[in-house]
Amino acid sequence: MTELRYRFVTLRADYLRAGAGLALSLGPAAMVPAGSAALYVLMPIALLFLAFGLRTWRRQMSRVRLDEAGISLFSPRRVSLAWKDIRALKLGYYTVRADRTGGWMQLTLKGPDGTIRIDSSLDEFEPLVRRAASAAQDNGVKLSEATRTNLAALNIAVAEPSSSAEAAA
Repeated sequence: MTELRYRFVTLRADYLRAGAGLALSLGPAAMVPAGSAALYVLMPIALLFLAFGLRTWRRQMSRVRLDEAGISLFSPRRVSLAWKDIRALKLGYYTVRADRTGGWMQLTLKGPDGTIRIDSSLDEFEPLVRRAASAAQDNGVKLSEATRTNLAALNIAVAEPSSSAEAAA
């Protein structure tokens, strides 16, 4: 059994963004008079940065457990999927730059017991994706073209499911 987690060093920039956003929104909000229209702009912005900070903390507290039977995510509740029960796999790439660099990937696995989402700042993300892609292929899961492209970017090759596997699914 392997247990993976998000390390603080990979989340540090997100914590800094959340802190800076809170400082830049709550600081001015504390200086404007109560009932000011500026509060109706600054407070929702502060809430967004607070939510982002809490989301980052939740990722840091998350644990992903892998074994021969399946994958479990503890964040804060537990979601477990057996490899044989994976019915959908999506690997998305998200970028913030026009040249499509500097982004991150998110793996989404779906099964009868729930959905697991994991982003690429997780330790050992690539081997996890490789194992999940193998399970999806074994289960005859049809992958989107975008997912296939993103798997190829990680040097993970998957075959198109045969028509008999599609009929069984």
